[in-house]
Formats: sequence, structure tokens, C-alpha cells
Amino acid sequence: MKLKLYHKIIPILTIPVFGIFVVFYGYQFLSTMSDSNGLWGNMYSYYDLSKTQFAIYKLIVTLILIGLIFSQSIFLVIKNIKKLNKTFVIMAVLIGFWIIAEIYMQTKFIGKG
Repeated sequence: MKLKLYHKIIPILTIPVFGIFVVFYGYQFLSTMSDSNGLWGNMYSYYDLSKTQFAIYKLIVTLILIGLIFSQSIFLVIKNIKKLNKTFVIMAVLIGFWIIAEIYMQTKFIGKG
């Protein structure tokens, strides 16, 4: 089977966006775990979470996004339509859970200062 236009467009749009989130979330994980000074290292306190809880959340999101980037890239190159469609469904579910988690985290936000 031949790839349809949306099979090519969706990964081309989502892979760079996911890459940006991987960089930011990965850096937040690294800053939190290394006790960096400043906002990135202390962000967990703004959400009223422990350092470990916040770091695990950032790490899980980062790893899932890396997995989606690699799987979409591989399935796009080998032109596997069925598996590419599965990654689109997984991506939609992840984005839904991610939005819900971020909304929940914003309800716990405690302004400092």
C-alpha cells in the first residue's frame, strides 16, 4: 500500500514539536535531579510535589515522546501504514492524557513570592 498524504504530513509536523518538548522536559528533569538553582531546578515546589514525583513525571513524558519520535520515523521510512496509524492513535491518547495532567498540575500551582 502507498502512504497517503496525511501519513507523511503528521509525522513531519509532530516530530519537531515532540523534539522541542523532549529538550525542555528533559532539561527540567535534569535540573530537578541535579538540584540546579533557579526556576528549572525548583519547579516541583510550585506544583506542591516532591522532587521525585516531579522528576518521574518529566522523565516518563520525555521517554514516551522519544519512543513516538523514533517509531514514527522508522514506520515512515519503511512505509508501514498499519503501525504508523497505531502510533497516531497512541499519540492522540498521549496528548489527551498530557493535557489532563498539565491542567491538573496547574490547579495545584502555588505562586511563590
